[in-house]
Amino acid sequence: MTSESSLTFDEEAFVGGLSDPSSAHYVHRRSVLDLVNKLHSYGLHQQLDLPQIAVVGSQSVGKSSLIESISGITLPRAKGTCTRCPIECRLSRSTSSWYCEVYLRVSRQLAEIPFGSVITTKSDVEDRIRRAQLAILNPSKPASDFLGDLGRADIEANNEISFSSDLISVRISGKEVDDLSFVDLPGIIASVREGGKEADIEQVKALVMNFIKKPSCLILLVVSCETDIENQGARRLAKQVDHSGKRTIRKPSSFILYRWFKKLRIAVLTKPDRIAVGEHSNWLRLLSNEQERFKHGWHCVKQSDQQQLDGGISWGDARQNEIDFFSGTEPWSTLDESIRSRLGTQYLTGALGDILFNLICQRLPELLNEVESKVRRIKEDLGDLPAKPSGDPVSIIWKMKAAFEKDVKQLVEGIPEAGIAGLIQTFHREKNQFREAIFRQAPDFRPYNKANPHPQNKGIFGASTAANVTQTIDEDALEPSGPRAPNTAVYLDEVLTTAQNAITRELPHNYPYAVKRHYASRFTKAWPNPAHKLFEDMEHHFQKELRTLVTRHFSAFSPGGLFDAVWRTVLEQLKNRKERTLQKMQECIALEHEEPATINEHYLADYKRKFHARYKAARQIHISYSSNLQTLVNGGYQNSSVMHSALDYLRQMGLDNVKKDDLLRLIPADAADDAIEIMSEVRAYYQVAFKRFVDYIPMIIDFELLKGFDRTLGDALFEGLALGDDQLRQRCSAFLKEDPGVVRRRESLYQDLERFESALDDLQNIPAVDIESDHDSLASIIEEESQQKKLSSSFSAPSSALAHFISRGY
Repeated sequence: MTSESSLTFDEEAFVGGLSDPSSAHYVHRRSVLDLVNKLHSYGLHQQLDLPQIAVVGSQSVGKSSLIESISGITLPRAKGTCTRCPIECRLSRSTSSWYCEVYLRVSRQLAEIPFGSVITTKSDVEDRIRRAQLAILNPSKPASDFLGDLGRADIEANNEISFSSDLISVRISGKEVDDLSFVDLPGIIASVREGGKEADIEQVKALVMNFIKKPSCLILLVVSCETDIENQGARRLAKQVDHSGKRTIRKPSSFILYRWFKKLRIAVLTKPDRIAVGEHSNWLRLLSNEQERFKHGWHCVKQSDQQQLDGGISWGDARQNEIDFFSGTEPWSTLDESIRSRLGTQYLTGALGDILFNLICQRLPELLNEVESKVRRIKEDLGDLPAKPSGDPVSIIWKMKAAFEKDVKQLVEGIPEAGIAGLIQTFHREKNQFREAIFRQAPDFRPYNKANPHPQNKGIFGASTAANVTQTIDEDALEPSGPRAPNTAVYLDEVLTTAQNAITRELPHNYPYAVKRHYASRFTKAWPNPAHKLFEDMEHHFQKELRTLVTRHFSAFSPGGLFDAVWRTVLEQLKNRKERTLQKMQECIALEHEEPATINEHYLADYKRKFHARYKAARQIHISYSSNLQTLVNGGYQNSSVMHSALDYLRQMGLDNVKKDDLLRLIPADAADDAIEIMSEVRAYYQVAFKRFVDYIPMIIDFELLKGFDRTLGDALFEGLALGDDQLRQRCSAFLKEDPGVVRRRESLYQDLERFESALDDLQNIPAVDIESDHDSLASIIEEESQQKKLSSSFSAPSSALAHFISRGY
């Protein structure tokens, strides 16, 4: 191996970074670096975790010198011109002559802003960066103004802000440039000068943390060897995001956070010429990996001193001086070869390039998935926004009107996909509740005296017994299964008293028709309450659904008044339909209250027969307590041989149409038969009237309110939006003024879509690299190049040379 003492620096020779032109994998490495740089240029670093190197350090620790030694450019060094915003350096080797371009990347603009023309002279870069920083720190002024007199160095700066997260991007290309990208962050400050802002201390910390907290950020922590390593604020800040050091490249000049390669650790010492006599041993222990051990050991670099900088030392001479220092100065020149291979900027650059390449290769498949997911989500978000109006305003309004009417019609007809929350599904539930409310108001006639109910027969017409008797008589429910409405119970003696008190000129055992009408009216007078509740509930649900539809179709055009005009028309039309519906409901209720009437004589007679048999059976049980009769009433003989024999004998006598429940009518008569007759007919009529009422009221609501609104909506909108007057075109144009928030959101999404689709296209078409199929090959490239570079692993003991120099007091 060539000794360091014989080395000379060749500016055009490959030193380090991502792309060694002589490497078989040069195309791969250069392609992935260019890709990540493009993703940064798209501004995606705010939304994606992009691999990058962040240079972090306290102020005045030589951070700028380190940047200059890697990039070959000069940063502003005049008083008061410290780094106050992130400066991105993109270095790329090319066959063309050296050149530099400067861009501004500000948060309020998605596209990068070119700042000045192409620079072809290295000495001009410092002034351009200084002017660019002034533009960043004075955001209210046009950036281009600082390329002129406003950016002159002899003008005292009175910046609008002290620090900024907006970024200066410096792109350098040439034959002597090695491929690498990194961002230099403002130095951590512990105090401010007189007249400064205390808030700047925390602002800089927050700015730095915003970069280094990302898992794919390689933290290059610059720590001066002039100061105790434990006392440097940037190191403490880096430890906040990496307590264990597992993701770290450290240098008391440098500390790199690294996510995937948890065992990869590199440390770098800087300013070794500033180490005081007798204190070398502390730093040499770090280099030997005895103290603060790292898997890949420590690096060390040397920058030019202030005298050399003031003398205008060239970049090439500075690099040659570094080589000469490490090759000709003890103890550095006598260290083991494994340690000396970590001394110098070229080795640091090579290590950074390897780690960055590995990191990018690891992130590429994840980035592809994340970008694909972002593109899908953006398209979904755009689909959720109202379409941007384009074309003839009148035609657009008519189309919007038609689309709204179509959705209202579908709402009224019913939407199966809406499930239980749908309007018509809700109507079904409300109708059932309405039916039950009316059914619970049915007369609860009890064929025994109020003062003398037998305990054995208590509740014979309650829920359980009534249900049993009902099921034995007919499948049609005759009594409510749940609790009845209050004041529905009527006893036999009450019916008899009412009937007898109403007698005028009737013959014996005849009672006035008014008695039956009295009871029929008594039990239908409360019907309006459930009917109006049904209407109010449905009107509320309908208005809520209409509000949702109006919002969906027209909310984007609130600024032009279209939303308000449509909603006002909808409310007015809903009011009209409400009045019409209530009028029809009132007519239906009035018909029921007028007098008992039906031409459905068959059902009335059938129900009367059923209730008469039921009441009479219950009455007989109450009187006789016959166990056999109780069994008959409860259906105990339903399918017995006794029942079949009785029916057979009756058929032999010519009574072919006798049914099982007809036998209940054979129960002997008693004095209560007249009351039972009244009970049976009133209860039968209630059953007939109740069934038609619970049909008609929902039908009126459906026809007049829901369907009626749908039928008349088109004409109402035509009138409400004044679509027939002479100023139609102007009005429609005014209507289509969009919500500024929607416009901004759409524009932002389209800009994001353009950037992410460009990123997706780049990720899917990396020259010479297939992310998905070549992932294994990329991994093999990483391993192969690691072997070629012979990166050393951990150290177990100090070398003999190191021990020798420690013993001599270095």
